[in-house]
Amino acid sequence: MTPLASQSRRSLRLIVAASALLTLAGGTAAGGTAAAAAPVASRPMHPAMAAATLTWHPFTLVNGWRSASTKELVTGKPAWAYRNGVVYFRGAITQPNPDGSATFAKLPKYARPKHKLYIAVYTNGDTPGILYVGDGGTLKAYNGSAFTFTSLAAVSYPTGAMRSHTLTLKNGWTSSQPVYDTGDPSYAVSGGVVYLSGSMRTVGSSQLATVLPAAARPAHRMLIFVYTFDGAAPGWLEIRPSGSVYAHGSGADSYTSLANISYPAAGAKWHNFKLVDHWTSGQATFGTAAPSYTIINGVVYLNGSMSGASAPNGLWTDLPSGVGTADVLEIEVYTANASAGGIGVTKTLGLVSSMPFSNAKTFTSLAAIAYPQGS
Repeated sequence: MTPLASQSRRSLRLIVAASALLTLAGGTAAGGTAAAAAPVASRPMHPAMAAATLTWHPFTLVNGWRSASTKELVTGKPAWAYRNGVVYFRGAITQPNPDGSATFAKLPKYARPKHKLYIAVYTNGDTPGILYVGDGGTLKAYNGSAFTFTSLAAVSYPTGAMRSHTLTLKNGWTSSQPVYDTGDPSYAVSGGVVYLSGSMRTVGSSQLATVLPAAARPAHRMLIFVYTFDGAAPGWLEIRPSGSVYAHGSGADSYTSLANISYPAAGAKWHNFKLVDHWTSGQATFGTAAPSYTIINGVVYLNGSMSGASAPNGLWTDLPSGVGTADVLEIEVYTANASAGGIGVTKTLGLVSSMPFSNAKTFTSLAAIAYPQGS
């Protein structure tokens, strides 16, 4: 296990909520570079930091599943919320019975997606797992180390209440809807935010699957970790400012999910993070945005990429107020060498991990991370 793989499961457990202290890299502060976070009162405040107007509903957990939140690692009560045609999840769960059921809850009718969703999520030790959201409301967590720890943080999706538009596929790519009932590849734009949905596959050799219309294009190149066939190998989506969408990974041609992808449309006002401990922007090298954030209607969106060849640990920023969270969020992201990494978000700190840690230090993407304020 590597520094923030250790950090995600070990150092994050050493967070003391009252003082927002973090012990990094196997129990040390890496030569004193990771100091205590500044008091909240002294931290920069985002101009749009009104808390998200969301009503959270705790999941009724079944089959032995329970909240993974502890005094040492406060991930919060697993819950869901609905607003303006979008459902949001929060919290983390664990299944103590190794032979137990993967089904952990059921959503009410109005919070269900129109089609089945397969979403790559963070599980214990930076291992990607699978969150299944059924069109009948059934929720399952499996694969990776899901039974030990599954994060529901930064999961969101549009319901059938939001009007979507079917994408035109090209180069032999076709919808997987007829086979898996996971929806045609589609997009929607609401409140300045783009929501992708559906799934696709191909028998061809081109990774270029579709081109988004102008209204749904990002301002910068994005690399997004996604679920691909059976969740057995990392897959990722590349979306360029031209609208071109490329699907990568050994399982992408058999099945690529567009679920849980949302990002601000071009024209959003972004605020750059102040990077610390030798983490640097990947903008010039990789053609992405600089590590940055914006807040739209009470939802925090992250973007950009970073690297830290000489970074001593995974602490990459001191979060502004309104961007940090009440609970610890652990979120699966794309890192170098087609690998899965993790982003940790606390009240005051931004953290990054991968296994091996060298992958995150080479390249970590923040693209298409979205979570409500106050999560």
